[in-house]
Amino acid sequence: MYYHLQSATLSPCSLTDAGYTVACETWLCPGCCAPLPGTNALDVQLDHTPHDGPLNFVNGCGVPVALWTFLDAIGKEVVQHELMLGRVYGPDGTTLQEWATFRGKQRLIIRGTNNVSHRRCSDCGRHVYFAMGRRYLFPEPPDGVEIFESDLFGLVLSQHLYSQIEMSKWTNISVDELPVLKAPNDSLGDLR
Repeated sequence: MYYHLQSATLSPCSLTDAGYTVACETWLCPGCCAPLPGTNALDVQLDHTPHDGPLNFVNGCGVPVALWTFLDAIGKEVVQHELMLGRVYGPDGTTLQEWATFRGKQRLIIRGTNNVSHRRCSDCGRHVYFAMGRRYLFPEPPDGVEIFESDLFGLVLSQHLYSQIEMSKWTNISVDELPVLKAPNDSLGDLR
């Protein structure tokens, strides 16, 4: 069993105009509005400080952000080993020390059972997937990895890692249990 953690807020962040220009010129895929394959840690300049919880995301560019205190609660070693962490800047260019962007060295697509749509980005080749209903993973995530980036701007944690976090300390986080299925319910096969 795995656990998907993502922001439960309806208040995503946005890049400043200058930050969006930099993203378009360097790392943002024009076909799917996500970081280009091979993009590592990202620094972003936001138009306001994130709020409403320890996880959030930058609207329109597929970059999740997290409070350092939350990442530390997950575990400094595993976070630094499995995630690529970047800086977050406010609209005036000052560093928002309490926030970090994160990108997983491993990224998982959270699958669903209803209203499934899928395409390959014609620019970067990334799988662009959407589904509703009961969420699950297919295929089995790689052995030896306990934390992943999800395609839904969140984190996927192993059961072992999730059990070590005091989730009652955190608000505005949505948590979904993710069973690993032997065959996908959406008939799309392996999307790695």
